[in-house]
Amino acid sequence: LAAGRPCPLPPSPLSYLQRAVAAGNGEWPRGAADLDDAGDQDLTGSSASYPSLQISPTKSEVGRLCSIITTLWINCHQSLGCKIWTEPSEVRQSYHLNCTLPCKMPKIKNLSDACKVSFSPDGPISEETLERVRALLDEIRPLDLGLDNEAQIARTWNSSTRQQNGRRGRGGPNQYAPTIKYLHIHECESFSMGIFCMPPSSVIPLHNHPGMTVLSKLLYGKLHAESYDWIDVADPTDPLKPRPARCVRDREMTAPETTILYPDRGGNIHTFRAITPCALFDVLSPPYSAENGRDCSYFQKSSVKEPSVVLPSEIDSSEVVWLEELEDHQPPEGFVVARGLYKGPVIRR
Repeated sequence: LAAGRPCPLPPSPLSYLQRAVAAGNGEWPRGAADLDDAGDQDLTGSSASYPSLQISPTKSEVGRLCSIITTLWINCHQSLGCKIWTEPSEVRQSYHLNCTLPCKMPKIKNLSDACKVSFSPDGPISEETLERVRALLDEIRPLDLGLDNEAQIARTWNSSTRQQNGRRGRGGPNQYAPTIKYLHIHECESFSMGIFCMPPSSVIPLHNHPGMTVLSKLLYGKLHAESYDWIDVADPTDPLKPRPARCVRDREMTAPETTILYPDRGGNIHTFRAITPCALFDVLSPPYSAENGRDCSYFQKSSVKEPSVVLPSEIDSSEVVWLEELEDHQPPEGFVVARGLYKGPVIRR
């Protein structure tokens, strides 16, 4: 079925029941009329003739059971998208199956399988394999990840009916940012997959992906994305001091949309602010790993206007944004991510 080839139907439950009846007296009712005329004649003889039968059903009882089993059997195959032909004269002892629709593997499983052969512990194997993963990611919908209800809420959401989000603090009900949920899907040494579900006005602060390639798909909703790349300077500065960066993206994104960022380009340092309820599906290769020097760092825009760093001649100073790293890889105060329940197909290792 997975290969989409027509295949013979396995023996129906009717055929097994036929054998049980035949073990009793060697007869099998040919149709509904035979069953009706037979009355309550015992079909099985003694239970010793067919040890697995603990009772002796009559022909009328067998007929009713045959009807129920046949109906259930046909309905099950039709619900799988398969067409069953029966001879019109009566319910025969055999059926023929033609698969009009192949059984489909979940899209997230297809994506995971592609990631397993396209990514290594050092990242994507090639640009071609990366594009293959992107093409499969483009096909993923909220329904494929168990987020159809959330997507429907996002489609009907409007700012006039929104409720207050966030925890109540001393400064008022919205002193703290709304809580973001992270739905973990899969992680291995080569890649990880997960979803950030963001309520309106929630923010994922400015952070980086050191040595990593990241594919992100906005599954539903709308957000504002702002991303930067470092500007190479002749004399590297202290990581905790302001560093020059160039803005790569500063715009709204509306689902569905997929982006790719690379270790040194494409907006490796970025931040997101949810405009409506939204969900961002991330595929990281390789995944975060503090042991391998891929810990997440957070940044903020520096108030320093003219740091003592010599910029490349081709860089217009008006386009430069100075970013400084927060200490000890700690996120800004108030940034909260809670673990959510992933309700989509499970990915096995």
